[in-house]
Amino acid sequence: MSDQADRLRQLVMAARSATAGASVLPAAEEPLGPADGPHRRPRSLLFTSGKGGVGTSNLVLNLAIALGKLGQDVLVVDADIGLANLDLLCGLSPRYDLGDVLAGRCTLADALVSGPGGIRIVPGAHAIRTGAEMLEDAAARLVDELGELEAQSDFLLVDAGSGLGPGATKLAAAADSAVVVSTPEPTSLADAHAAIGRFRRLPAPPRLRVVINQAHSAAEATDVLDRLVASSRQFLGTVVSPLGPGTVRADPNVGLAVRARRPFVVAYPGSPASRGVLRLARALVREGNAPRGRGRRSGFFAALAARWALGLVTTG
Repeated sequence: MSDQADRLRQLVMAARSATAGASVLPAAEEPLGPADGPHRRPRSLLFTSGKGGVGTSNLVLNLAIALGKLGQDVLVVDADIGLANLDLLCGLSPRYDLGDVLAGRCTLADALVSGPGGIRIVPGAHAIRTGAEMLEDAAARLVDELGELEAQSDFLLVDAGSGLGPGATKLAAAADSAVVVSTPEPTSLADAHAAIGRFRRLPAPPRLRVVINQAHSAAEATDVLDRLVASSRQFLGTVVSPLGPGTVRADPNVGLAVRARRPFVVAYPGSPASRGVLRLARALVREGNAPRGRGRRSGFFAALAARWALGLVTTG
């Protein structure tokens, strides 16, 4: 297994080499288009949390739409098997979902749906109706098909559910960045800290980033963010950086949008939460437009397929 781990590390580190030395461009207020040139590649971000109820799925959906508004091609995968809700949040009623694909009841193309703002969504399974043996049979085929979709995108956003479960940890190993979402509540922060601890123990951990959601003031957001970053460095020995500004304010319009099954950046574009998500999107696009190394880099699903081939991803 040590030989497999060394081989995996080489594969993933080679896949990430194109991002080395990237710098953040100056802030801009105008919409930012996709990076130019033939060597542009999709960026994969896996979103997770230490506990449920912190608004991770809502953040993923609205960030994807905000990226679309900035001229980006975005693919969203709802990988929270059994607790999927991205389609519900934007009022979609897909005929098929990821569970149907894994079970062989349809193709990935059958399950893919168009979401608000031109984003593409692979809906997750709403119930645990896919046995482990089906996952094993479908894994390699699924990541290969998803890899083709990823190659047509600027950003791949994966909603992975709780980072304390084994599934999110396995997926995080293939991502460029693992984004841990937390609220200012002490229990949420403690669980976020635990999720960061799990990710840092991966053989080739992704870049670890955090977002503080539902902060009631800018001062609270800054204080909580600073404490989480500092404690991760002090007690876990790992560097955790904010995703862009790293915060999204609490906003009563978010609940209204959820009940109406509409993304809040569409229903309430001028609300505090929408402005916060747009700031995150702008920061991500500026990072993506930074110079990259030349040559093709393996994407999220290529890295995940490599892990399956090496026997390092299981369904246990």
